[in-house]
This record gives sequence, C-alpha cells and structure tokens, in this order.
Amino acid sequence: MKRSIRTAATLVIALILSACAATPATQTPTAAPATQTPAAASTITDALGRQVVIPATVKRVVSLAPSITEIVFAVGAGPLLVGDTKYCNYPPEADALPKIGGFSANTISIESIVALKPDLVIGGSVAQAPVAEALAKLNIPTLVFDPKTFEEVYSNIENIGAVTGHADTATAAVTKMKDRVAAVQQRIAGIPADKRPTVFYEVFDAPLMTAGPGTFIGQMLGLVGATSIFADATEDYPQVSAEAIVARDPAVIVGPSSHGDKLTTAQVAARPGWDKIRAVRDSRVYLIDGDMVSRPGPRLADALEALADALYPVQK
Repeated sequence: MKRSIRTAATLVIALILSACAATPATQTPTAAPATQTPAAASTITDALGRQVVIPATVKRVVSLAPSITEIVFAVGAGPLLVGDTKYCNYPPEADALPKIGGFSANTISIESIVALKPDLVIGGSVAQAPVAEALAKLNIPTLVFDPKTFEEVYSNIENIGAVTGHADTATAAVTKMKDRVAAVQQRIAGIPADKRPTVFYEVFDAPLMTAGPGTFIGQMLGLVGATSIFADATEDYPQVSAEAIVARDPAVIVGPSSHGDKLTTAQVAARPGWDKIRAVRDSRVYLIDGDMVSRPGPRLADALEALADALYPVQK
C-alpha cells in the first residue's frame, strides 16, 4: 500500500504539475546568466549544476516540458522548435510538432530526440537528469531548468531568450508578466485583512496533496493576499490528512481544473467531516485552469489573475 501511495504521488507531480519535481538542496534551482566564452558560444549553469556550452547560433530546439515549450513560443523562438512532449498543447502550434515522449525521464525517447538533430535540448525538471546525461554523451547540449518561484521563471525566460537569439523579446515578455503581477497586487492592496481568505490548495485527493510555500503555487497565494492553511509545510508537495484540513477550516478550497472531476462542492461535501468546513458551507470551491497554474511559464500571470478573480469576486 505504501508503495502504491508513493507511486500515485510521483505520477501526480509528473502529469499534473508538468515540471515541478523537487529540487535537491545541492542543486542550483535556476540557471545563472549566460556568459560569453572566447569561441562566441555561451555557457549557462543549469539546475543540475552543470556548465552547459550553448552554440553561438541555435537553429533547432527540442523541448522536454510544456512550460519550456510555452516559454520558447512566448519569446518568439517558436519556429526553432522541432519537437516536444505529448503534453505540450499550448500554443496550438505545439500540438503539430513531432513528439519525443512524455514528461518523466523513462517516457522520453533518446532516439526520437537524436533523429530531430537538435542544436539544443531544454528540459523542465531535475527529474529529467538521466535524459540530459544520455544526450551529453552524444554531444547534444541539454539545459535543464526547474524554477520554483516567479523570480526564477523570469530568469529562465530571459535565459531561453538569450540562447535562442531572442533576448529583447524575452525581456519584453518578462516585463509584461511583472506588470500584470503588479496590477493584481495593486488591485488587492486595499482589501482589509479580515476579507483575505485562508485557502486549501488541493493538488490531488488520493492521497491528499497540497502545494507548500516554496512552490510558485504557494507564492501565488501570497501574491493575492491569501493564507495557505499549510503555510507551515516544509515539502514542496506534501501529503496532508483530511483531519488536518477540517481542523484548519479553510474559507476557500482551490485546485487545478485537471482535478475537476474530484473537486466540486457536492463531491467535497460528501467527504467525511468536510461538510463542516467554511469553504464547503459557503460553496467556495474553485478551479483554476490546470495548465496555467501548473506550468512555470508566462501564463502564471493568467493563473494569478484567475485566482484573484475567484478569491475576490466583483460584487454586482
């Protein structure tokens, strides 16, 4: 039974969060700025702590994560993408690209990547280290990113812009994202403390999992003035007990739309004891687009706006 729970948790992180594996303490969580070498190539320290030399001109890119695919398109480098994963569904052009597998390392085909003859491969989780190592032996440059905060997402966008020759567009994308985040914060600045809700963010229901304060989901809750009932969590995506959730009595329950079939007010109310939770009594159970809220890329700004709309509905 314990093995099945661990397996379920692993699949949830891989499939629902689409690039949110935990970062070991010894690893660099986000890439350092690119530095020029004498050969006019660039070198970046990636999330695995590796010094990766990037060709001076990158013409063919393979993405190993939906978040990376979205960033590549957002910085204007979409035409360089020659392959991505089966989960890469945004923008629509991503669907038409050749697929190299899923998100987890054991589902990715090295042979498919090699056949696409990429100048650069970009991963979205330190859990994809085996892929990066295999490609390194074949002399295919592979960067691995694994951002946990908005600041690290901004850095990754700028780095991807730099290595693909789209630095200016990347800077503009980051500026726009920051402006939208600032607008949300300005919008909620005048909301009094007693109107700012406590929130339970449900990642998955079997086992019950939430997002800790060290994740970009946890950061989003803070950016909209909400308080996570598990703000004291020490893990990124910890398992929690139903009893603890009932005891902490959140005013709002939020989850990704990919979990929507398990997260309606009626279904939550049917869980033992959950009918006593304020969020259930007040029918304040909300879903946020599962792709936007789970991918550390430009659409985190969309997710933040959607979260603010849910927590602070405009009174008509």
